[in-house]
Amino acid sequence: MSAYTLEPQLPFGLIVRASQPGHTIAGFGREQVESWVREHRILIFRGFELFDKTAFALYAQQLGEPLQWPFGAINELKVKLDAKNYLYTPSAVPLHWDGAFIGKIPYLIFFQCLKAPRPEDRGGTTFADTGRALARATPAQRRRWQAATLRYRTEKIVHYGGTLTQPLVQAHPVTGAPTLRFAEPVHDLNPVTVEVLHATPEAGAALIQELQTALYAPQVFYIHTWADNDIVLADNHTLLHGRDAFLNPNERHIQRINLLARPAHTGLKQFLKNSKTLRRTEFLLAEIPIFFIPILLSAEGFGFLKTPELYGGLAGIYLLFNFGDMVNAYADRRVDAVYKSHLSNAIFELGDQGVRWQMRASVAGTVGISLWLTRRTGRWQFVPLTLIGWALGFQYSWKPLHFKSRGLWQLPALWAVLFFGPMAYTSSLVTHFPRRPVLTLAAAYGLLQMAVLLLNNAEDYTEDRAAGLQTMVVAMGLHRSMRVAQTMIAGAGLVTLGSLAYLYRSEKLPRAAYLGLLPLAGALAYVARGYATINQKIAGKDETAATAIIKENGMLVPKWLNATAYTCLLAAGVLFAARVVRGGNPPA
Repeated sequence: MSAYTLEPQLPFGLIVRASQPGHTIAGFGREQVESWVREHRILIFRGFELFDKTAFALYAQQLGEPLQWPFGAINELKVKLDAKNYLYTPSAVPLHWDGAFIGKIPYLIFFQCLKAPRPEDRGGTTFADTGRALARATPAQRRRWQAATLRYRTEKIVHYGGTLTQPLVQAHPVTGAPTLRFAEPVHDLNPVTVEVLHATPEAGAALIQELQTALYAPQVFYIHTWADNDIVLADNHTLLHGRDAFLNPNERHIQRINLLARPAHTGLKQFLKNSKTLRRTEFLLAEIPIFFIPILLSAEGFGFLKTPELYGGLAGIYLLFNFGDMVNAYADRRVDAVYKSHLSNAIFELGDQGVRWQMRASVAGTVGISLWLTRRTGRWQFVPLTLIGWALGFQYSWKPLHFKSRGLWQLPALWAVLFFGPMAYTSSLVTHFPRRPVLTLAAAYGLLQMAVLLLNNAEDYTEDRAAGLQTMVVAMGLHRSMRVAQTMIAGAGLVTLGSLAYLYRSEKLPRAAYLGLLPLAGALAYVARGYATINQKIAGKDETAATAIIKENGMLVPKWLNATAYTCLLAAGVLFAARVVRGGNPPA
């Protein structure tokens, strides 16, 4: 007996119905799924078990590259009381295509229905086959459509928005077949305006009406009435989709993943793209002060810029950062498939062996550079700092120690591998051994940045707890961790300022130079005030409400990191500049 039956639908679509309960669709490979979608436009799996979120994201990854949204790969399509966009209301959603305003158009839309509305409450997803609409059009209509260009505008309130100009008729990027790239105007929350370029308002309105008539014709229009556990894949290039308005808003919950088509051939360009993704180059801006603050505090003059040891050492420490980022992404690839799908997808495309090879190469590179530095400079600390960094970077993400899930141990492990160790390393590039005030500043600066990162960690509180990760925020609790972070900002900030002031005084800088500390003091006040505001908002709230508030403030993390990092770098630069002007050396 076959495990499933096939039931073609009218006017288009295919139902794949499970013959026996208890099975998922995981056994259907990408080639089979894509073949059915190409032929039938929409593929409906019925009678199969749903995936959990992680399995849903991982299976989707096999079909294409998941599109990463600010909320992750999975869009929870359910009514929200505080909705700012019509997608999250029970209102009708006009026909459109996904990805319009972000510059990346998904090939497939992948749905699974956790809770379906009753048929009498409506809420079906509507689909219009633009290929069929073009085939049914008269020659005059096709000429008008071929010549038309439309401009769409909407305010960015949720995860999309802006202005977009598109030719109406476009070739399907995968199959090459002609399609219509059209979205209906929206007169609801977050309105969308549609303008036909180079046409009078009357002619533009007539063209839009003509398109709507063609797309809602019974021969090209289909409403999918959801049933619990339905799993649906649809071609986002050929089909437009929308939603019928519905009653009982709490009775509809659908999860959706948008999938980009993978390149037909994954060559060097794709390899480099994925390798860059795993190296988290978006963090480089925040890493520059880590590298250069100790150098500026320790160097005697500009002579260090001429030494090969500087550039070799910076390459070595950057490779060590790369190793830590790759290990963390590799260890978290299953969880990241849901919340950081670009990382999980990069690992999928590179393959496990490819990622492991790159990690080994990074380790070999850092060890080789540290040995070379020791031989060139006679400074013994490079090898142990590298080995400790390598060990901490590995054990942060992997068992047996797995510091990321060791509660409060996460803080010192991350502090050492991200801040104190690298700052001791880069200081050693320009001096025999880092001075005590420089090490004190490195320790305080690391704690200051860790306090900021606690907010980033707190954003993942719900997901980490669900995944069984005992992070420092999970261990302390959401509210307490935010209070601790606020206290750390004050304490570590004062020590950082005090260390810089001590260095200024020990080198007898003029009073005017102390103005270089004011931006850092301002940045510390800015972050402290921000944490105070967050703590006031979450006080008395339950964890769900508090997490929502913290997520709303998550965009502050890079601002806070850069504000404190670059004002500290500025203060170090003032000290270095004064030393260069004076022509003296730092005190021993």
